[in-house]
Amino acid sequence: MQSSPTISPFPTPLPSYDWATEFRAFTGFHWVVLAVCIGSMAAFCIIGKQLLRRDLESGGRREANFRKLLAWSILLTQGFIFARRMVYFDLQDSLPLHMCRLGVWIAAWQLFTLNRNARALTCFWGIGLSAQVFFTPYIKVGYTDLSFYIYWLNHLQIVGCAVYDISVLGYRPNGRDFRFASIWGLVYAAATVGLNALLGTNYSYLGSGTHDGVSLVDKLGPYPQRTIWMSLGALFVFALILGGSKLAMFVRTKVFKKPLPRFIGPENAPDATLSP
Repeated sequence: MQSSPTISPFPTPLPSYDWATEFRAFTGFHWVVLAVCIGSMAAFCIIGKQLLRRDLESGGRREANFRKLLAWSILLTQGFIFARRMVYFDLQDSLPLHMCRLGVWIAAWQLFTLNRNARALTCFWGIGLSAQVFFTPYIKVGYTDLSFYIYWLNHLQIVGCAVYDISVLGYRPNGRDFRFASIWGLVYAAATVGLNALLGTNYSYLGSGTHDGVSLVDKLGPYPQRTIWMSLGALFVFALILGGSKLAMFVRTKVFKKPLPRFIGPENAPDATLSP
């Protein structure tokens, strides 16, 4: 008579892997990276708020100088990343056609100029689209590979700029911003679908290629149907951002009777010159 197998009341542990050479989503390493990204954004926002408060109380350009330092750091790092991609050119990955790669340049422009259109694109594209990679990342290499840092830095910069604009500079999206970001998002999607078809690439996952990642894109079906769902999904997320912003403003002003944070724009920024 055979004995029945012993069933342990404890779950079977997941196989271990080397963080240095491999990244896996929804593991301890993923949560560490996520905590570092959130902590970095929080730190920059706290510094910016303190500098802006001192500028408004006693005058000065502390926050503006700090903001421009952040913008220059984006330009320098992205310039290095672009040059590296050109040296190790791969048609499938080296062109600056991913929305996050394009959006990070717009984010730097937003920090320099406080341009309303740039702020709208950074907010909706950054928070609405780029932020999802923090929770469903598509990256395989570990922390010993330079590509690991490039991947996370690129998304941290665009999302961080959007968060900084909202929490420090008082930006709140309105209906016009929603329409502007939506229209140009659809223009970008249509152009990228065409370029992907022409080049045989899969930038922003708007091409026919597939991968085995955990991105939300994987759940939207085959090409080309998924490009339609991706576009509609983006518009839905943009609408949620707009609705959430308006709800937050209503609760703050009507329920808690608190004024909205001061909006810092080109016309009332403490610094006199907003060009780089």
